Amino acid sequence: FFRLFKMGEFGKRPWKDDGDSKNQKRRTERDQKGNDELIVYRILCPDNVIGSVIGKSGKVINSIRQETRAKVKVVDPFPGANDRVITIYCYVKEKEDVEIDDEFNEKQPLCAAQDALLKVHFAIANAIASVGESDNKKRKDKEECQILVPSSQSANIIGKSGSTIKKLRSKTKTNIKITAKDTSDPTHSCALDFDNFILVSSFLCLKFSIYYD
Repeated sequence: FFRLFKMGEFGKRPWKDDGDSKNQKRRTERDQKGNDELIVYRILCPDNVIGSVIGKSGKVINSIRQETRAKVKVVDPFPGANDRVITIYCYVKEKEDVEIDDEFNEKQPLCAAQDALLKVHFAIANAIASVGESDNKKRKDKEECQILVPSSQSANIIGKSGSTIKKLRSKTKTNIKITAKDTSDPTHSCALDFDNFILVSSFLCLKFSIYYD
């Protein structure tokens, strides 16, 4: 659902010039993905803690890449936005369906990208927890996660007459709020025109609420 450009480096860097290097990367990428399906998540990170999430010399985010084998990219800032977009993606051969009524607390991440999504969220939560006392008071007893999802996928989360999102709220005891991009709001500049903002008050819900098309 989300086409990526200038994706991360794949394979070893050849000795040829930059033009051939870029072509080699594209060929290597095509060989890697084959007929596999691209899975993408986009999580928002408050701009004031993005440095901690990346880590010194990229230590934190590079560790997540190595542990999960997913591709993780911090997108350049958007004018007026208070958040930075972190794009996480991988290719999968087969997709596993998760039913809302299942007991999924002990389930493992469905793919490398979802594993990385969870770890990135934890890094964001830890960074926010380490900010000044005044900010901590505002966030007391409140943990949030905000992601960008195309409206077509948001429909899967809402379900017919809101049935799916009601089940998720009830089962996880969390609040899930879905809002469309407001093109007149500069802080929404990080979203695409067809995006919805999904705010989850507890990350436990997010882990199993994002379905594949």
